[in-house]
Amino acid sequence: MKSAVHSQGTPTRVSLSIRTLGPHRIALVTFEADPGTLVTWTAAALAELDAVVRSIDTAGVSAVAFIGSGSAFGAGADLAGFQNAQSPADGERIAREGYTAFTSISRIPVPTFAFLNGTAVGGALELALRADYRTVAAATRAIGLPEARLGLLPGWGGIASLSDLIGVDGAADIAVVRSLAGRHLSAAESLQRGVTDAVITDEDFLTESLAWAAEVLGGGVTVAAAPARATGAWNADAVRASVARRIPGSLPAVDAILTLLAAWQARSAAGRSDFSDRTLARLASGGDPIEADTVTAFGALMHSDECRASIYAFFTLQAARKRSRPDSRPVGTAAAGTPAPATRVGVIGGGLMATQLAVLFATRLDAPTHLTEVTPERADLALDRVSAQLDKAVTRGGLSPERRERIQAHITASADPIDQTGSTLVIEAVFEDLAVKQQVWASVESVVPLDTILLTNTSSLSIADQGAELLRPERLIGLHFFNPVAVLPLIEIVRSGQTSPDVIDAAFHLAGSLGKTAVLVGDTPGFVVNRLLTRLFSDTLALIDSGADARLVDTALVGDGLPMTALTLLDYIGPAVQLHIFETMHAAYPDRFIVSPSLRRVVDEKLPGYLTATGCLTPEACAIVDEVAAASAATRPVLSNAGVRDLLLGGLADEAARMLAEGTVATPADIDACMILGANYPHHTGGLTPLLDRSGASLARTGSTFHSPGVASAPRIPEQAVAR
Repeated sequence: MKSAVHSQGTPTRVSLSIRTLGPHRIALVTFEADPGTLVTWTAAALAELDAVVRSIDTAGVSAVAFIGSGSAFGAGADLAGFQNAQSPADGERIAREGYTAFTSISRIPVPTFAFLNGTAVGGALELALRADYRTVAAATRAIGLPEARLGLLPGWGGIASLSDLIGVDGAADIAVVRSLAGRHLSAAESLQRGVTDAVITDEDFLTESLAWAAEVLGGGVTVAAAPARATGAWNADAVRASVARRIPGSLPAVDAILTLLAAWQARSAAGRSDFSDRTLARLASGGDPIEADTVTAFGALMHSDECRASIYAFFTLQAARKRSRPDSRPVGTAAAGTPAPATRVGVIGGGLMATQLAVLFATRLDAPTHLTEVTPERADLALDRVSAQLDKAVTRGGLSPERRERIQAHITASADPIDQTGSTLVIEAVFEDLAVKQQVWASVESVVPLDTILLTNTSSLSIADQGAELLRPERLIGLHFFNPVAVLPLIEIVRSGQTSPDVIDAAFHLAGSLGKTAVLVGDTPGFVVNRLLTRLFSDTLALIDSGADARLVDTALVGDGLPMTALTLLDYIGPAVQLHIFETMHAAYPDRFIVSPSLRRVVDEKLPGYLTATGCLTPEACAIVDEVAAASAATRPVLSNAGVRDLLLGGLADEAARMLAEGTVATPADIDACMILGANYPHHTGGLTPLLDRSGASLARTGSTFHSPGVASAPRIPEQAVAR
């Protein structure tokens, strides 16, 4: 028997079938989505789920089970619908719709099972937590509640269900700490945490899960009434402190979740009921004690700037990732489909960046990769660096010894450019000097085939200038990776005026094959990330060099949630590297990018940076700054934290507006994708441009905003709505 209830145009369909296993009849509710998409829960889909659950003749079945289709159990609410919410009341309505459907599951009078056949995040996990028992497919890598990362909270009862299952401290870790870090549970971790009850092999997952359920129903498998609740003291302030170490500043979603967890703890019974049967315990529980509070908090958060900026960031990154899928941008050749895989990769250089690239290409493309260095000794040193990177990956558990040996065998090195003959793509990662790069390309072009794609990992130098002497400059394109290559997901694809469309397509395909997300940018100095960061460094150091308090200036943007202070990031990049970028940017834009006298002194004196481990100027840097300030003709500024913040954000707004006007990027979303993926700017600020709008910097500095109200911020509520 099988039936389905669904309305036209609803992406998620809900069907019902009956499975018989010996004496047990199990009603199986299946969620289905269109091919290539995850199950998401719109209002219509939730209504269908509610209707299907209510239609089950529970007198004629032993249990009810829920499962997704394909390789995923499902995701949460349809975020596209969230963008249309105009007031907190709209958010409350969305929360109530989920509660209504899921409460029907909680009221089923027979045992309930959730078979997590794959990814179960957000509302899908909240649904699964309403069941009495949960199995999970062994290969599942994503089980969690990502709402806090979206500036929201689990709005359909997940906070109470998870707290009841594993305790408040465990719920806080999953709903707050892991959520903000983007770290979900694997199948094994979910079992260890008590979120699931059995890990089932992926092959024949449904059959095996049904058999396991039948064993539970027949008493052949004993499952504890519920995992033991954590009894230790729960410290919300400790959770806040843990979050603040990663993301400084105010996060309304975190505060709301922790408040609800405290409320749940206060209102719940001191101990679990005496029922040894999970189903009886569920039916006797009396419902979610924090439902009303959850609904209200969800509505308030949905109408917050942080939530709207986070959802904007979600769709911005989704669009960028879609463009970078290997099958989404076929090369414009006569043959249909995706381009031929690289049969041999060439890497010019043997330093840290070059060897990281060699490991990435050899690993992701499974292709022979050859490094060219200037001497045999340096070639051997490059291979030593490769070995060290692979050994570290094995030690960390990210690479098996067998896979390590295969990758190592792929990577060779020599000092003879002729050894690049036969490479189908070549990337250079040599010193940032135009003459050096032009020399590299001249030697490479003389030995590689005519259709070899040439890639430069330059961080600031012109692609057109590098290719000026090439016979075929149309095959040269920038592929700017970020350090560390294995961690940061962004590639800036830099097109010159001569780069061919086919090569641009091939670059996007390559980025996706490497597991990266690419953004297309114009051939202007610094591109996007380095240009904006260097503007921030320039304005920061200009204030410090003129005598402003270094600590005050450096920490002015901490409250905005940026991942590092300017001087911390500069020290991480390296003063010498950043000085070179400064000089490049100053040559192009001398009015806005001033080469800092103190930075030049830091480099000349070979200091590792400006700051101590505690974030204060080192004695040596302090002496340099004092001498530079004393020699400056500028009047020593007297600034407040707010004044410094306005100046720094104003400079970023000015630079972002210029980049859009010049065509360096097509949209503000391109800037934000770059800053989130390449500089770790937070989701709750939407990257950079929503923060500039929210702070007033864009309007004050440029006379306009980057976004209309409601796009990456909460829409304005008419006065009459507020009054109501």
